[in-house]
Amino acid sequence: MSQTYTHLMSPGRIGAMELRNRIVLAAMGSNFAGENGHCTERLIAYYEAQARGGAGLLVLETSAACYPNGATMPNMIGFSRDEFLPGLTELAERVHRHGAKIVAQLCHGGKMAQEDTAAGRDIPMPSLMKPGFSDMFNVLTREEVGHFIKAAGPDGKGPQYYEMAQQHIDETITGFARAAALAEKAGFDGVELHAGHGYLIAGFLSPYTNRRSDGYGGSRENRARFLLEIIAAVREATSDDFTVMIRLDAREYRVENGIELEDCLVTVKLAEKAGVDAIDVSAYGNTAHAIAFTEAPLVHEPGGFIDFARAVKKTVQVPVIGVGRVEPEVGEQSIANGDFDFLAMGRKLLADPELPNKLAAGNPEAIRPCIYCYICVS
Repeated sequence: MSQTYTHLMSPGRIGAMELRNRIVLAAMGSNFAGENGHCTERLIAYYEAQARGGAGLLVLETSAACYPNGATMPNMIGFSRDEFLPGLTELAERVHRHGAKIVAQLCHGGKMAQEDTAAGRDIPMPSLMKPGFSDMFNVLTREEVGHFIKAAGPDGKGPQYYEMAQQHIDETITGFARAAALAEKAGFDGVELHAGHGYLIAGFLSPYTNRRSDGYGGSRENRARFLLEIIAAVREATSDDFTVMIRLDAREYRVENGIELEDCLVTVKLAEKAGVDAIDVSAYGNTAHAIAFTEAPLVHEPGGFIDFARAVKKTVQVPVIGVGRVEPEVGEQSIANGDFDFLAMGRKLLADPELPNKLAAGNPEAIRPCIYCYICVS
């Protein structure tokens, strides 16, 4: 093993998972699933290649806990029914063959659930919101705009929202718990609950989108209640050695009265007490402002989220996962400094899935670098 990356390539532990190194594949939507929510051979082969490349942990792309409700992509993995079990089981098996662990990132898209709009389904929100101005379309090509046409829905009126009543909240919590149980049945090592990036759980955490006056709104503790009840339900539905992680925002960029770091620090302390095994620290940018997309979550500034991870690390005892354009040498030093415990990479592992193996072999100069051209996003 390369002595240059002794911290990054050292074994680590998250919950019951013993990981061969500190490199995590960050969840990225591939659109490789079938139109019916099933795993395809292309999707399974993609994750098998990442496992073969040497990463310690793979976080499956964001997947619909309540599929088809809450889906954010046309070809999104479903976790809501037993019919998805054979493909998910094969996926987990083929990742495990190569010594990696895998967790399923479970999500409900909330206001980002474009597939609900396309199908004419109303979208749940913590509070009703007025439409806002967007300058995103000013920077899209004609071809890219074509991908958004269906966002108007079958009647051309665009997304239709409703404010969640207690029944809807309970049903969604049950959906996450059932999805986690299915993930464990399929052989996954754990789940990561996506509580960031404008999705439904983040909608409850954010004072911008959560204007409720009941027990789910108002104080930071109340806004975290939905997440905490999901964590409790997932814990109840799975075994003691099943890992539960969360991904959440340390900040919402270009969102008036959005999530700030102090909100995040309160949430992570509550989540730790509720029994999560790790905190995956990200951020979100309001994509109505096109430039925000490269502020968060796909930060263009090198190491742009390290300060966030460092603050969370000082707040909790469970492992912290850092992410956000962190070069391997910076990740090595950050782990040595105690800024975070694991480094998640997304675009770098698209450019070269063999990056972890090349670091372990002491051959970093052979790595094919990500040049941050954003074609993967487009």
